[in-house]
Amino acid sequence: MREMVNMDYMDHISDFFGFMKKATTAVQTVDTIKERLDGEGFMELDLNEPWTLDLSGKYYLAPFPSMLVAFTIGSSKDQTQKLKIIAAHTDNPGFRIKPCPEVDSEGMLTLNVERYGGPILNTWFDRPLSIAGRIAVRSDEVLKPKVIHLDLQRPILIIPNLAIHMNNEVNKGVEIKVQKEMQPLLTQLIEDEVKDDHLLNLIAKEAGVDREDILDMDLNVYCSEEGILVGAKEEFISCPRIDDLSMVYAAMEALVGSKSEEGINMIAFMDNEEIGSMTRQGADSVTLSTILKKIRMGMVATKELPSGQMTDCFVISADGAHGLHPNYAEKNDITNKPIMNKGMTIKISGNRSYASEVETIAAFQQLCDRTGVKYQKFVNHSDQRGGTTLGPLLSKYIPVRVVDVGVPMLAMHSTRELMGKQDFLDSIEIFRTFFQLEE
Repeated sequence: MREMVNMDYMDHISDFFGFMKKATTAVQTVDTIKERLDGEGFMELDLNEPWTLDLSGKYYLAPFPSMLVAFTIGSSKDQTQKLKIIAAHTDNPGFRIKPCPEVDSEGMLTLNVERYGGPILNTWFDRPLSIAGRIAVRSDEVLKPKVIHLDLQRPILIIPNLAIHMNNEVNKGVEIKVQKEMQPLLTQLIEDEVKDDHLLNLIAKEAGVDREDILDMDLNVYCSEEGILVGAKEEFISCPRIDDLSMVYAAMEALVGSKSEEGINMIAFMDNEEIGSMTRQGADSVTLSTILKKIRMGMVATKELPSGQMTDCFVISADGAHGLHPNYAEKNDITNKPIMNKGMTIKISGNRSYASEVETIAAFQQLCDRTGVKYQKFVNHSDQRGGTTLGPLLSKYIPVRVVDVGVPMLAMHSTRELMGKQDFLDSIEIFRTFFQLEE
């Protein structure tokens, strides 16, 4: 298994970088995944229509623009009660453009934005930024405006730092105010230009619509830099949005690259994890459990699931893990210190902010052994409060076995994050082994 990884790893790396160039916001991420699944012969389903599901079938649905669920059904009719899920999230910390966003300061036009999630603010300064998201356009149906997805895919924004000569305390740590200091610079007005609707005109031209027909915009700012390999041996991956699109990509690759005779393999990508998941497209909703019920009904309809139940279910909740930072080793737990390129990380919490428990931890260890890759364990430093994941929320709505795992990372929530190349490649192989288990 390890030899296969080494043979084609550059293909995975270059393909991942291409994926990340397109997966700029949660909406664009789902669009990019749909394009890949269409090319792999998956059939799109509609949540509002009845389903008739077949053995050996490959299906997906995007019930909301930033959420996607895809699944394959095994060829063995006697084993369709097994269900294996890998869950990840499509969103990442950043900035959302507010309505009426243009601000004119002596002819320098900036945009009014609000923070989304918990970005490391100072990492957004002096980087090429772009805009992507959705716009709603006037239509003949009052309650159904036309929605257009767009991505400018070029650097049109930047947030310049204030020179150290005017901010002498900057290297001592200065609080950053989003409302004042994080307004990205869009353009410079010339001669008699006025500030009104520069962004609106730009978006209308990009979308090919009249500006008067644009009713509302849901647009996000993103870092337009691309992923690269870094390190003396090119052993690290530096890229925007590693948390959590590295796990989204690995799960997608595993699903399309695996075959199984038994049960159902599924990837479930939810939105809004960075702000608590309490949306219809988030994990703290009934959407995924509704989809599982639809799958059962669709299989009963074709007599592929006589009992109407899937009794054996295991979920891998895949999200970034905190690796040991060489300059801040004291921030990690004193005995559990995941290191990049030393193995996939199992995330454990006594207060259940992670869903891992002894049975599922042991199961994942055996899965790593079966794959032939290393694993590590992460527990928060006892004097620091850690984050949470999709895992506890998924088990809140569907009583299943869950393990929380992820690649160990540095600079989580920075504009550019860092992970080990080998850990990333191992995650694809572990997920592929998981989907191909037949026992």
